[in-house]
Amino acid sequence: MASAITPPSAAAALRRVLYGNAPFLVLVAAYVTVGIVILGRVGQAPSLSFTETYIVPGLLVGLYLFATFLGAIVVHVFGARRRPSSRETWRRVYERWLGHERVIGTLVIFVALPALLDVMYGFRLALTFFQPFYLDPALARLDAVLHGGSQPWELLQPVVGHPAVTRFIDVAYVYGWFAALWLGVIWQTVHGREPVRSQFLLTFALAWITLGTALAIATSSAGPVFFGRVTGLDDPFVDLINYLAAVDQQYTLHAVANQERLWATYTEWGGMSAMPSMHLAIVTAVVLAGIRSHRWLAWLLIPFGLVILIGSVHLGWHYAIDSYVGILATGGIWWMSGRFVRWWKQRMSYAEVPDET
Repeated sequence: MASAITPPSAAAALRRVLYGNAPFLVLVAAYVTVGIVILGRVGQAPSLSFTETYIVPGLLVGLYLFATFLGAIVVHVFGARRRPSSRETWRRVYERWLGHERVIGTLVIFVALPALLDVMYGFRLALTFFQPFYLDPALARLDAVLHGGSQPWELLQPVVGHPAVTRFIDVAYVYGWFAALWLGVIWQTVHGREPVRSQFLLTFALAWITLGTALAIATSSAGPVFFGRVTGLDDPFVDLINYLAAVDQQYTLHAVANQERLWATYTEWGGMSAMPSMHLAIVTAVVLAGIRSHRWLAWLLIPFGLVILIGSVHLGWHYAIDSYVGILATGGIWWMSGRFVRWWKQRMSYAEVPDET
């Protein structure tokens, strides 16, 4: 019979969790601290309340644990035709889902992560305070150069420019991406295997900090659907906007409603950012972590990533170059994070304190 976990053992587990997650936690703490100070000075302190910041992540984590724990019972206890009363079987299932070290590791991440996203959102609302939109004309020209003189949306239109296809892409771009973001983060946080888990979390944080904050400010741009409104130039995206408006009359596109809502927010303060595409940055991180964890997921995640890439252009959110930069930059961050995590794990192996019994 296994003995109860003693206080020293629990303390050692806490040390292991904090030390193992230290790069992520220190990075997030520094970003949040600096961000609160900067945003406070420009009158744009993070606007979400404590409840708003943590309620959605908390509910999603709880739902994930409940659903997967029930699934584990079905698969490992009843599905494997083992006696439901087997203590060893139940112990393994419990440790895999609700063991003390796993719970502590989940809690420390989901205390830090929502705070990071809240501060990042504050920066994006204040983006044009730091740098007014200026890069849209250059990005549109670069897109044309890279795609043989045509805007990428024009090349996609014969293939995906059908109302039912547009509706499918619209739903995937909103709900599919939201699901990929939170399922990816929760899956890797709770059940991810090292070193992929740490590599993913570090990549996720660095992507929002370097790409979603610093690069977004440095390359301030509104995106194709807002091109004419922010530049006052001849708009090469008028036909795309008219097409989306026509489809919206038939299917009620999320893209059209969200774009108008975003424009209303921008006119009051800010909130738009095209370069780089964080939709593609986050999808890239999820795809890389998924494939590293289970190769067969490539058959699901790569096609999904392609749909998000097409949607970013077809729905008028991004110039194609925004998405290319998001993909390539995240790939670079993933590689650097992997090297750092390997070094950190080696350091941990030297510094680790044996568990007390």
